[in-house]
Amino acid sequence: MKRIAASLIGLTLFHFLFLAPAARASYITDIGNTALQNELGAATPTGVGVRVAQVEAPINDVSGGAAPIFMPDPSNGQFIGKTITAINGNPSGSFSDHATSVGELFYGTGSSIAPGVTQIDSYEANSWIDSLSTVFGNATTSPDRVANHSWVGGSGTDTGIGTILRLVDRQVTLNEYIQVVGLSNGAGNSPLLGGSAYNVISVGRTDGIHQQGSVAVAGDSLYGAGRTVPTMVAPQNSTSGATPVVAAAAAVLVQTGHEGGLTLSEGSTTIAGVGTIYNAERSETVKAALMAGADRQTANTSTDANIIDYRSAGHETVNGLDSRYGAGQVNIDNSYRILAGGEQRSVQNGGADITAFGFDYGAIGGLSGSGQTASYVFNAAASELSLFASLVWNLDVSNDNLMEATLRNFDLSLFDVTTNSLVATSASLLDNTENLYFKLLLGNRYEMRVTTNESTSWDYALAWRIDASPSPIPIPPAAWLFATGVIGLLLARAARARHP
Repeated sequence: MKRIAASLIGLTLFHFLFLAPAARASYITDIGNTALQNELGAATPTGVGVRVAQVEAPINDVSGGAAPIFMPDPSNGQFIGKTITAINGNPSGSFSDHATSVGELFYGTGSSIAPGVTQIDSYEANSWIDSLSTVFGNATTSPDRVANHSWVGGSGTDTGIGTILRLVDRQVTLNEYIQVVGLSNGAGNSPLLGGSAYNVISVGRTDGIHQQGSVAVAGDSLYGAGRTVPTMVAPQNSTSGATPVVAAAAAVLVQTGHEGGLTLSEGSTTIAGVGTIYNAERSETVKAALMAGADRQTANTSTDANIIDYRSAGHETVNGLDSRYGAGQVNIDNSYRILAGGEQRSVQNGGADITAFGFDYGAIGGLSGSGQTASYVFNAAASELSLFASLVWNLDVSNDNLMEATLRNFDLSLFDVTTNSLVATSASLLDNTENLYFKLLLGNRYEMRVTTNESTSWDYALAWRIDASPSPIPIPPAAWLFATGVIGLLLARAARARHP
């Protein structure tokens, strides 16, 4: 593929604010890792065995042909015992302070929740983009499972932006290559990568000072404005710092899913050049578990910034999130418990009542004109419980030079079986996630329902937790009443296809 020059896509580093050691330590408590360690002790996952990529924009001017400086300093004390490989070379002795600080939060021995990560591929951003496609237009593969992008680039009018976004979205879909990407700090908007890509995990700050909403790419009807951005937030004072906090959480979940094997998952796939991927570590599942596990309200110790009015008036998105915070603040304890709950089948696929924490990965669709349904039923066994649920599916991008893309459409609804009523739904026509956040009634029986009218079967992941929580803001009726008629047409319960 033709190299896309930095001057064309306008790569720009986030402004990174360096963190004091005390702040580093306390953020680990704020995102639930201390609670997880208290529960699991020495068995706490740390990203062991997960190979990652760190992608950085160069800190120097490369327009005159100078070698880019983008690599974290491998002599940093937080990187002892780790192998950081510069994929396209790095000037001897020249390292990026920005990359070093990001790396500390991503895989640092004492400053990250994923200190077990020891194999890091270091990329300059343009080089990484080039690595995504062969000269024949097919997607390449990489042994890396999680990539961190603490950089932003481009404007909605730059040529080539749509191509880059398709390359990134295709990598996630085809190779389960999880992309965790930052947003612009402040009000600035950028389409690369978190501002417009579908299949990434876009990250903002708990204080809400970051880009909100997707950026339209001129001349590209697929990548438009109006989608929910960010996916979630983290308690850091820059998006460059928040992004590796979430990337580290993703690495922890990948380790959990992989080591859990067929104990946690009911299926797997094998990708050439990558290896065996179990359902619990798939890109859709990890994203859904992070979203369903996120805190909708916080009481942080590392920052004064907190989420106190999730989905308040003017901030409700059609896909059930908050326009400022997405799913909320990352919480690795909650997300780990979701994966540890194991894969649980829908009623249509022979499943029984779901437990308080869990996920499912499968596929529905394929019945032209009638759609399909996957149901998950449970009883509200105690008072003051809320349902947190996230449905995630990937944009489909063809593996050729054309890179034709198809956005499937799924809805997620909650029915009170006891009262025979629809109580909440998420039914966005733009996003590729749907989400529920709802306070349950003691003793009532509920059904979560995934529905689609797709004539082609397509994969999704559903993650949930039924947990104590402050009372959520009710979903405004206008956000779901229009879906009632559609859902009524989707009551047929056909068996769904699943991956082997």
